[in-house]
Amino acid sequence: MPNEFECNDWCRKMEANTDYLCMENLQAGMAYAIWARNAYVGVWMPQHQGFLISRYKLSLKPFLCIEYHWDTGEPLGTAKPLCPLACCPLVLLAQIADRDAEQNQELCAWLDALETRYPPYPGLNTVEERRQAAASWQRRQAEKRHPDAKSHARPIWKMNV
Repeated sequence: MPNEFECNDWCRKMEANTDYLCMENLQAGMAYAIWARNAYVGVWMPQHQGFLISRYKLSLKPFLCIEYHWDTGEPLGTAKPLCPLACCPLVLLAQIADRDAEQNQELCAWLDALETRYPPYPGLNTVEERRQAAASWQRRQAEKRHPDAKSHARPIWKMNV
């Protein structure tokens, strides 16, 4: 497992990195290793000029989200594609909202597995880190709603996902 200094140094280098794939060189439906704010693997969706990612926010259950290509500019462009990984084996609809919950979870699971298989930095488990951050947020919110919730909170490994 890399130490915090190594990870921070890597992140600073990636932010300044200009060696990434431009939009014209990307293939629709292809999963790429990306350096981005909310995930490190995404499927290129040219109609959105971004990558479909599995995002953990406020919940242990991921949802699909678009992370826009760096070249779309500030403030939205946050993803730099680094290399192709695999062609997405699942049906990709033009709009995220057109998918049902089961399709969304299937795609999120595939993206998470790909990110786990190809970590952005050797030894880093970014999917698990995002899950733990979401679980921590849920615990803090429960404690705010119910100050005595710590003694009644279920351990994370017993929560329904």
